[in-house]
Amino acid sequence: MNVAEEISRRRVPCGPVTVAVEGVCRRRLKDIYDSLLDRLSTETSQEFQPPEAPKDHEIRDGKVIHKDVIAKNEKAAKTMQAGKAKARKEREKAAAEPSPAEKKKQMIEDAKTKVDVKMAAKEYEEKLMGNSKLLQDPTGKIKKH
Repeated sequence: MNVAEEISRRRVPCGPVTVAVEGVCRRRLKDIYDSLLDRLSTETSQEFQPPEAPKDHEIRDGKVIHKDVIAKNEKAAKTMQAGKAKARKEREKAAAEPSPAEKKKQMIEDAKTKVDVKMAAKEYEEKLMGNSKLLQDPTGKIKKH
């Protein structure tokens, strides 16, 4: 095989075969890649090193975020938590309030106790009445004890 003749035909010798000029000689390409990989492996370490964030930035969940945005998001999260706590307290307060039927029972019991107190006060008044003319019945009737 004559190299000058192959070049005139627009072919490049590639080991035992020839390849068109527009094509790629895989044999040569492989050798080039091997040398590049050897050089890269000597210049870099094989251990994983996490990327560093730029100034005033942090990496969270694989995303680069500015510190101002982080502070803003944390503030929003705090207000959200406060709102949820307030809503939970309101729900608990609403659940703690008695139902209308329970309110009715409570009002009836309160009325009964008021009546009992009035009855006890009236009995005590009658007991004290005795001979006092001020506490006597205005109708003039004298009750027997």
